[in-house]
Amino acid sequence: MIMGRYIHNNIVPLLGFFIEGKERLLAYPYMSNGRLSKWLHPLESEVIRLKWHDRINIALGIAKGLSWLHHTCDLGIVHFNICSECILLDENFEPKISNFGEAKFMNPNIEDNLGTMFKVNDGKKDVYDFGSVLFELMTGKTYNELSHSYDTSDLCANPLSFYNVIDKSVTGEGLENEVCTLLKIACECVKPLPDQRPTMLEVYNNMSNVRKGQNCSGDDSDTLRGLEYSSSIAIDEIVEF
Repeated sequence: MIMGRYIHNNIVPLLGFFIEGKERLLAYPYMSNGRLSKWLHPLESEVIRLKWHDRINIALGIAKGLSWLHHTCDLGIVHFNICSECILLDENFEPKISNFGEAKFMNPNIEDNLGTMFKVNDGKKDVYDFGSVLFELMTGKTYNELSHSYDTSDLCANPLSFYNVIDKSVTGEGLENEVCTLLKIACECVKPLPDQRPTMLEVYNNMSNVRKGQNCSGDDSDTLRGLEYSSSIAIDEIVEF
């Protein structure tokens, strides 16, 4: 019920709830475009495809919502189950984060209704999961799925090698810089040690600049050194009421 206190453009809003006996029902608005996973993994009989512009906007919206949960929400909420199944799309393909059943608090003073303390130190699990969704948006496969077919450590050492597995039907001429930047961000997010990963605010900061054309030429074209992380975006820029 706690999530009903908060309203953000990229969090699915809780409209109400019903409790009678053992029945527990939550009411959410209908999301006409369904789950993100439906668009990334359509049935053979379905002819649906997300354009590259839509994929970038969806990734940016997810990053914005997670940044708000981690850095602006007073409870400091970590979702703990970010995946394409829990991202809902409204009629404008605006992403809404849902399924908060496994969420935990970063605020050490919050207890649940049973008096049980849930405490996590940061949101780096969400960062990893976001990186996996970002790979899925670009390739149609999660990072774990890619690791079964490729040496992902080598691919992340040279992000441009991911071009071989990018969904070519959604890319085109002039998009190389955007693809490059997103690949670098995704690789940073899935680093094996949590301390090596950026925060979601840092991720959102770089995602916001993706349209400005991160240059992949030069000495940094095959490394992650060309992507600098900072928190230059003000906290209030990720707040929406």
